[in-house]
Amino acid sequence: MSTHLNESQIAAFHENGFLSPIQLFSPEEARQLRTKLEAIEQQPFDHRSKSRFGLPITNRWAWDLVHDPRIVDPVSDVLGPNVMFWSMDWFIKEPGPEFVSYHQDATYWGLEPHNVVTAWVAISDALPASGPMKFVPGSHRGPLFEQEDTFGENNILSRGQVVKTTIDETSTIMTPLNAGEMSLHHVRMIHGSDPNNSSDRRIGMVLRYCATDVKQTKVKGDRAILVKGKDSYHHFEHIPRPNEDRGEAELARAKALSETRQRALHSKDFEDD
Repeated sequence: MSTHLNESQIAAFHENGFLSPIQLFSPEEARQLRTKLEAIEQQPFDHRSKSRFGLPITNRWAWDLVHDPRIVDPVSDVLGPNVMFWSMDWFIKEPGPEFVSYHQDATYWGLEPHNVVTAWVAISDALPASGPMKFVPGSHRGPLFEQEDTFGENNILSRGQVVKTTIDETSTIMTPLNAGEMSLHHVRMIHGSDPNNSSDRRIGMVLRYCATDVKQTKVKGDRAILVKGKDSYHHFEHIPRPNEDRGEAELARAKALSETRQRALHSKDFEDD
């Protein structure tokens, strides 16, 4: 069975800025990933989100996962043959009022040019009741808007950032996913999601990939993993596969990268340093 997109899927991605759904994992594989994640969340950290950061740096199963051709091949179909993995995050909404405001990732990541794609993998069902992602189709071909940092209550974005433009809700497209399915979206895509009104956690594994010509413009010392092709640009220091799960060197590497990423994502907080 091919792990690549067909021509119509590739054309739809470039036209709309997103593609959904894409069958990825079996329900059993999704359950296994959820078990691994929730075991990690039980480890002693002062906040769950810290336990989830940088798993491909600290855990061999996560390193292998971001190389999975079922993910990388579709990504390379829209980015080109030479692909770097930049980050793994987890967007988890517990049942309740938490939401994600409409935003564009390209505004604050510092990655340029914008040859960057997010693979959003549903580890639990992301059905209409649980607040799946909503996209403004074609917005990746429009302007990159300024964003207001609202730090809004129940907004799970780091700064509660909101694009400074009017969103016509009737033009948005909701993209529900069953556990094991994924979507792809462009880094300039305007997107958000509503609260989770279901009885289960909505768990999204969020994998960010970029073409090798992309570089970090906000800070020095950013790192990435070459997952396909060749890196002729060397804009990122390459991250090696973990020798030991959560070993001392691996945890130190993840901590250093976390500090670099915080300076990039929250660069305005460091302008007077």
